[in-house]
Amino acid sequence: MPVVLALGYVTLAIFLLGMASQIYKKIKSRPRLDITDQWVVVTGCDSGIGEGVVTALSISGAKVVACCYTEIGANAARAAGATWAPHFDLSDDDAVCDVAEQILTQTGGALWCVVHAAGTVLPGFIDYQPIKFYRDVMAVNFFAPVLLTQKLLTALRRCQGRVILVSSVDGIVSLPGNAPYDASKFAIEAYADALRTELSLCGVGVSVINPATMRTPMADAFFPAHRKTWKAMAAEDPEGDWQALWPESWLDQYVEKNTQQLRSIAEDPAAAVNDIVHAATAVHPKLRYLSGRLAKTFFYALWLMPESWSLRIKRLTVQPQPPRSGT
Repeated sequence: MPVVLALGYVTLAIFLLGMASQIYKKIKSRPRLDITDQWVVVTGCDSGIGEGVVTALSISGAKVVACCYTEIGANAARAAGATWAPHFDLSDDDAVCDVAEQILTQTGGALWCVVHAAGTVLPGFIDYQPIKFYRDVMAVNFFAPVLLTQKLLTALRRCQGRVILVSSVDGIVSLPGNAPYDASKFAIEAYADALRTELSLCGVGVSVINPATMRTPMADAFFPAHRKTWKAMAAEDPEGDWQALWPESWLDQYVEKNTQQLRSIAEDPAAAVNDIVHAATAVHPKLRYLSGRLAKTFFYALWLMPESWSLRIKRLTVQPQPPRSGT
């Protein structure tokens, strides 16, 4: 009986500590800063999460520099409230450096926040991934935020501001069929960890956003984009053995089946937008935000569980299974 009683007290104590922790987090997250007239740079503003962030931060009174890829996106960003909306290619280092200089001039060298929301994805299984696709994805998803952040650090230090990096659930759990994107997000996670530690010495905060699948143009095009990757490898290696394991007939079934499934699980991008706004305006921003229902449940569980368990689950996500004639 004493043992049972002791276990009961321990269980109750753990429960109460958990509840107290959640209440403390809620209270701590409430106070917000007034960012009226503060300069904020946002990348990837043509659509999706970046577009939503421009609108939300503009409503908050911030002066938003909306970095876009197209002139159409730039015009839409200005209509949404952006103060300035340059359009350029983030994979072009010279263009990034040039825009960074213009940002420093425009802001007078005082910058509150940089939100790295831009991203690109070139899905496909490793057998039919051209090496160029890895480089193209890394250029936008990793090297561009690293370079732009470096060029703006002095201005961020002056305001003791924020750096917000939009990673993905793929940055904590790598999934089959998306190695270039996953590798770029794992890289940005490592960079964010180092950046957070170094910038904490001068009062600059760093937050990482890990959205689950959101209803964005990039997500809508994800599975059909497998065909682009497959055809690129077919042009590069038309007689390769890889086609025996990943035939085009299988690919058509895979794209059709998974496009429907993705649409059923995709969530409102407002979840990620709200987390980014919190990271930019909260007195006590979180170091990490798991954005969306699946990020907080399914992907969080995959992240924590033994790798042998997660491997079994990830294998099941490849549906239909490819033919085994190539093994």
